[in-house]
Amino acid sequence: MAFLTLEDPNAKIKGSRDPLGIQPVWAAFGRHVVTNLTTQSTSVRGFTILLLGRYFAARLIEDGTVSQEEALNVFLRMEQIGAYIRYVAHKLEGNIRGIERVMTFLEEGRGKVNIQSDRRGMILSDQKTYGLWGLYSVPARTSGMIPEGSFGVTEKAREFIERNYMPSLESVTNPLLRLLSRGGTLDTRTKEPVFVALTKILSETFTPEEIEFYGHYLRDGLEVKTTSRERQARFRDLLEANIDLDAQVGREEVLQLSETAQGVDVALAEYLKRITHLEALLAPAAVIFDYILTQSGQRPKDVAAKLVKHWGGGVPNLDPSKFREILPEIRETSTSEISAAVARSHEALTTGNYEEAVFAVMDWNTKVMAVRNAAPWARLAEDGRIDVRYRGIERLLPDADDLPMLWHNSYFIDSLKSVTRQLRNESSR
Repeated sequence: MAFLTLEDPNAKIKGSRDPLGIQPVWAAFGRHVVTNLTTQSTSVRGFTILLLGRYFAARLIEDGTVSQEEALNVFLRMEQIGAYIRYVAHKLEGNIRGIERVMTFLEEGRGKVNIQSDRRGMILSDQKTYGLWGLYSVPARTSGMIPEGSFGVTEKAREFIERNYMPSLESVTNPLLRLLSRGGTLDTRTKEPVFVALTKILSETFTPEEIEFYGHYLRDGLEVKTTSRERQARFRDLLEANIDLDAQVGREEVLQLSETAQGVDVALAEYLKRITHLEALLAPAAVIFDYILTQSGQRPKDVAAKLVKHWGGGVPNLDPSKFREILPEIRETSTSEISAAVARSHEALTTGNYEEAVFAVMDWNTKVMAVRNAAPWARLAEDGRIDVRYRGIERLLPDADDLPMLWHNSYFIDSLKSVTRQLRNESSR
């Protein structure tokens, strides 16, 4: 039976704090090294819950218990159950979507919680958009675990679930399906069979079979439709062998990885080096624009004087020849007008012309907002002073000594680190 997709493309997260349109640019560069994960999809057990929710929803539709229109509600209930189990049984808080409401509902119900698809049970104000459905479905589909244009899971994922999870759920399948299809309550204080059975499945340790499955699909991205299917696996090998998986990505680390990758995958080494050239511009440009948003009423030359006093000469790590090499890809992910403003900003920062940099990043924002049919966040008034329409938060400028290692964007590398770290635990249950 074919299932209609319930993902709504209009429900995608719309970032409101990206005035320079930086996210799609760094994401495009990041996709060369991490093909499937997103900044939000960092929990392997989040994917486990996603797969179980979709599997049971498809099963309930097939046997006629629920309609296709009710399938999303089944999934949301499964997500709620998983969140309570991970918090109560496994003492987790991080990587649980809706943790604040989970804690509140547990306290209010003294351990007995509602599993419902309405406000009585929703663990997020918009659980569909900001929970596992909205944030994990796309990377799961890209990874080959859920199908295009249908609701359930792929055949390989179904076989994995039935071989590895269903034996533990066999004795509680009926009460679990009733809870998922109708809603109800879950008592997290007792040895309720459903709670106990799922607690075992959602353990933070992984069986060898799980490591093989999630390693293949998520960590190594071996089913992603790309020209180099094994590049992410080689990159992951480099991360495990050379890098602290608990630390956030930074310039020194990416340079080290690029150098190490030369002997393994020349293209990977080049993609990593291109990331360093891009970030050398994006990070300081974002800092300058954020600073401009706190300088309403000031003249650009006065803002520039403050930057010179704080940073001295030109911004480090900017290489004009290398930037020209990456500019075509920047243009592909934005527009010719935006990429021209980006290039103007790079030239100004390379030469230490901070007044020109102020004009350039303001123009950059203007071009980005024009694409969104919105007004710029800051512009020049008729008297030549900066007119801020979206006031920023007062922040200290990074010191000159911090500029060489300034790094803001993850390029999905931190997500790959997180998944890799979780799957390194090879303890069998």
